[in-house]
Order: sequence, then C-alpha cells, then structure tokens
Amino acid sequence: MKRGIIFDLDGTLVDSLPGIAEGVNRALDILGRARRTPEEIRGMIGRGARNLCAQAIGYRDADEAPIDELEPMHEAFRLSYPSCWRGNYTLPYPGIPELLSTLAARGKKLAVLSNKPHDVTEPMIRELFPSIPFEPILGFTGEFPRKPAPDALLYIAKLWGFTQSQITLVGDSIYDANTAINATCHFLAVGWGYARQDELRNASPMPPVQTAEQLLPLLLADD
Repeated sequence: MKRGIIFDLDGTLVDSLPGIAEGVNRALDILGRARRTPEEIRGMIGRGARNLCAQAIGYRDADEAPIDELEPMHEAFRLSYPSCWRGNYTLPYPGIPELLSTLAARGKKLAVLSNKPHDVTEPMIRELFPSIPFEPILGFTGEFPRKPAPDALLYIAKLWGFTQSQITLVGDSIYDANTAINATCHFLAVGWGYARQDELRNASPMPPVQTAEQLLPLLLADD
C-alpha cells in the first residue's frame, strides 16, 4: 500500500527552541517586559505564534489576552523572529536528515504541516532540508485552521490522492496527536520534542520513539 508521511516541524524535524526563545525575548525587550527562560518557552510551543505570544505575556491563550496587549507582542515577535532563527538557533535533530533522505529515496510522499507561520516555515524547510522533496510545505496562513483541526491534513490527502488510512502524521505534541485523531489517520509520536511525555503516552497508540533510527523502520514498515 502506498503511504504518505506528514511531519510536524518544531520539536519533530528541528530543534527550534533557541530561535523561538530569542525571538520571544527580543519582542519582550521591545515592550519593556521581563524575559522568559527557554524552559518556560518550551511549554508554550505548538499552538501557533499568537498563543505563544499570549503565554509569553502571562495569559493562558490568545483568546484570554487583551487585544491591546497581545497585538503589540505578536507584531514585535513577527518582526523579530525571521531574523533570529538561522544558524545555530534552529538545527535538525540528530538523524533526521538521513531519515528524510532514505524516505525520499524509497519514493515516500513527504509533506510538512506546521502551526508556525508559513512565511517562516517554508524558508526554514528549504534552507535546512534543500534536497528533500516535501510537497506541500504548509505553515499557518489562515487558509486552514491550525492543528488540531484536520482541514490542512485532509487537503494534503486530497492533493496526494490518498485516503487518510494511507497517511501517517509524525509529531511531538498532543496537538499533533489530536490532529491525527480528528483526521482519522495514523500517528507516530517522537519523544525528543517539547511536549510532556505523559501527554504523548496518553494520546498515542504507541509509546513515543526516542531516536530517528527507531522511527525509520516504523515509517518503512509497509514497503
């Protein structure tokens, strides 16, 4: 059976925490607010930039944050982050480039689906994985709701001509797990990202894999 594989980005393909933390703290500096530690910011990643910014200024999510506080923070982050994710601020996890190259060589359909803004997601993927034929690469644009809504994943399935049962979503968070549930596709959790391990264990049918070497045979199992 043909299989397509959709990857989350932050915490799955790349360790982007240093760059995100730098972008958040530059934005907080601009607004004269107290900086956050990388470990604090780690727990804020996964639901898109607006929710990240809301949590960075002390609110539970974007719906709770007053607009006159959230918008300046979101705008400052939007302007700061594109200039600070490159270099050692964002790196592929160990074994990921080799895993992707093997999957591509075996003819797997590959895509990226992220809640990160698309205008950062696409250049990041093109720069860090220039030889990998991801098609499509989807960051958040507003065309589809953010994960865990299944709309963007279902769009990819239709683009490929695959049923959901032919697709595996690989991610590091409860939002990815719930996306797979909502889309009725397969899910594989990775344990090297930003989510709490107990959350992943409760949401995933299999325990999180801990290395790219463990992940590869699971993604090739139907060859």
